[in-house]
Parts: sequence; C-alpha cells; structure tokens
Amino acid sequence: MEKINNTRADSQSKVEAHQIAYDVILYAQPYNLDAKGFYFHNPEEFGDETEHCLDAFGLHVEEFEIQFIDGNREACDLFDACGVNQANLGQFFDILDDVPEYQWPALYYLCDVVGDDMETAINKLDDVILYTGTLKEAAEELFDECYAHSIPENLRFYIDYEKFARDCELGGDMHEFEFAGTTYTCTNAACV
Repeated sequence: MEKINNTRADSQSKVEAHQIAYDVILYAQPYNLDAKGFYFHNPEEFGDETEHCLDAFGLHVEEFEIQFIDGNREACDLFDACGVNQANLGQFFDILDDVPEYQWPALYYLCDVVGDDMETAINKLDDVILYTGTLKEAAEELFDECYAHSIPENLRFYIDYEKFARDCELGGDMHEFEFAGTTYTCTNAACV
C-alpha cells in the first residue's frame, strides 16, 4: 500500500513540475463538433480530461486538435516546429522536461528547417553546430579563422564577406534561421 501512495506522490510532483517549469497551456479542440474542448498543462491532465470527454449525445470523444494557448516564446516556437498533435503530445512534454533549453534552437532547426520528426531530431542534437548571429557574421568569423592568416593585412579590406556568406548558404554549408526572436546560423548545415 505504501508503494501505491509513493507512486501517486511521484506522479503528482511530476504534474507540478510541468506547471512550474514551463507553465504551458494547451487546448484540446475535439474534431467532433458536438463536444467541448478543454485546457490542460501536462499529459496526465490531458489523459484525465479525454477519459471524461463526451459529445452532446453522450458518446466518448477520441480525436483532438492540440493548440498552443500560452507559454514562453521558445516553447511556442518549438511546439509549432515539432508539429505537436495528439499522437506525439507526450513526447513534446518529455522534451520540455529532458532537453536543456540551450539545445532547443538546435531541436527547432532539425524539426522546422531539416524536417526531422522529434525522435530523429533528439538523436541528432549533438551533431548541430549553431552560431548565435547572422549568416554574414558566422561566415566572416569562419573566413577569418580559416583564411585570414594567409592573406596580407593590406588586402583584407577587399574581402567581400557578404558574397562569401551567400556562397556558404547556396552551397548548403550554412543556414540562417530565427528561433524565439534570436537569429542563429547552423554552420554545419550540410552535415545534418
């Protein structure tokens, strides 16, 4: 009996952790027009509500569209990029719990730009190299690190960093994107 009580306490603390850490509010909109939707904060709450969701005729409602209602901008952008739906909702909350926020831009890049699903993206997170800044800034830093030492100082003024950045983008080596209002550049886009 004591073990059951501990399990309940553990699940209750997990529910509270979701609400405190990310405080996202989602809405489950039934595809059945004769049923009312509901707001929820975590997968446990979603499961409880779906068990009791009935339409106007007393029939159980099973299919929902999941909508992002409130939360921080990072979670909202990630929600959109991951294509969260009823089938992968638990996986999205696992990301909020398990993936550190500093890796969210890489996850966003893999899901939104590359087109990976959440599971594939999580497995490739360590492969993504991001530069916080524009494509031009990333290309300029790359050029300076790799080539500037071999170019005489008086000729460095003639380097067109914008064209170099454009070549890097067109070649598929770099890609600029925005996540939660911050500009990032993936500097190894061809490898991911």
